[in-house]
Amino acid sequence: MAITSLTVLENDQAPPPGWEKIDVDLNEGADGEYLYFAYEGDGSKQPITDIYFLIGREQPTPSGYEKINVDLNKGADGAYIYATFTRASGDAVQDLEVITSTGPSVAPPPGFKRIDVDLNRGADGRYIYLCYRT
Repeated sequence: MAITSLTVLENDQAPPPGWEKIDVDLNEGADGEYLYFAYEGDGSKQPITDIYFLIGREQPTPSGYEKINVDLNKGADGAYIYATFTRASGDAVQDLEVITSTGPSVAPPPGFKRIDVDLNRGADGRYIYLCYRT
């Protein structure tokens, strides 16, 4: 199943029909808003081929990428982090997982690649990483 859309859900917001919520709080242990990734698989859009995180409010969105305009450290007093993704040519993202750890050395699940950006950067709390499989 190719991932065709990605969003961030806030607090107890339900995912849109046909979407899957990754049930790991992106602010786990940091006392911020409850935030969760959700994705659509096999939707009507082209598959996502890359995910990139912006660090800071002023970092520009790379050309060809779509920005999810929710600070992933919302309410946690950490770095401003925003998710972006593209549907440019490349291998389609097939699956996503969020992993957490008490340290930065956590390995991705077998067959997954870890995006090396701690989504709790600058906030107290667990180390949180998004992993993907193509």
